[in-house]
This record gives sequence, C-alpha cells and structure tokens, in this order.
Amino acid sequence: TKSNTSDTQTKEFSRETKAAAFIRDALPGSPRCKICGGCLPTRLNSIDHIKRKADGGLGTLENAQLTHPYCNTTYKN
Repeated sequence: TKSNTSDTQTKEFSRETKAAAFIRDALPGSPRCKICGGCLPTRLNSIDHIKRKADGGLGTLENAQLTHPYCNTTYKN
C-alpha cells in the first residue's frame, strides 16, 4: 500500500488530498464554499487550509475545505 507520510510532512495539499476533499464535500449535494456558503461551480473551486499554514496547518484531508478561489485569497481570522 501507498504510505501517506508525505501528507503529514508538508503544509501543501497533494493532488490526491485535493481530489479527496472535493469528493468528500461535493458528493452529499451541491458543493458550497466553506467560507461564504455560496454554491461552487464544478470547475471553479479551490482547496483551502482550515488551520492556516502560517499557524502550523498541514496539507491533510482533515485540514482541507472547498472554497471559491476568491474567498481563499482573502485574509481570514
């Protein structure tokens, strides 16, 4: 089996983590931005860190959330 050590050692999201986050959030219904709550078009989304990288957030599935690209580029508290 493939090891997930790279997910726990980096703050960047892997391609696999991005895909898993999209599937996890999109399958139950229409995907919504976790920041503003608006509907997300299938091809217009971004994966954001729930806990910021600057605060030690890692690139794991548990720390991933679907957002609008615009919402992901603004400062969040």
